[in-house]
Amino acid sequence: MKKQYSLVLLLLAVSFALPVFAEEDNVSTSSSPSVTERREQVKHNIEQRRASTTERRVERRQALAKRRVENVTRAMLATIDRLEKIIVRIESRIEKVKGEGGNTTEVESFVALAKENLANANVAVDTFSQLDLSGSAGTVLENSDIIRAAAIEAREDIRAARENLVKAVRALKGPNTGNQ
Repeated sequence: MKKQYSLVLLLLAVSFALPVFAEEDNVSTSSSPSVTERREQVKHNIEQRRASTTERRVERRQALAKRRVENVTRAMLATIDRLEKIIVRIESRIEKVKGEGGNTTEVESFVALAKENLANANVAVDTFSQLDLSGSAGTVLENSDIIRAAAIEAREDIRAARENLVKAVRALKGPNTGNQ
């Protein structure tokens, strides 16, 4: 008995569905665009998606580059600031040694070199921190090369300033200053 009900229900469902599918086929063929128009529309949609995806990717890269530049700038400026504070402390020590009659010409030359290195580092940091990172993908790559070169230059200047300050401190402890 259950088989008969299921068979009857299946036949009823098919009989109601067939006229609906036939009407949909007639409607779709008469009012829908042709196959070539549909293909062109699909191609256009795909191109739009690719363009928007590329645009979002470029925007993300620009935002990432901007954050990196900000972080590197902040770190380098903090390092330069710390080294300038060390220079102030060394200069006060130089004045103390001079007051005691010590020779500080070598120490002063190292401090002058360190100041020059830090000035160069400040210029390099300003150069890459003020670059405009917006633009096409080619410009982003060119800017990243400029940023990388300026960051390397600033890092080398900071390293040289630090080395000169180390030499200055060692010279302050030397035999001509009265401190050993």
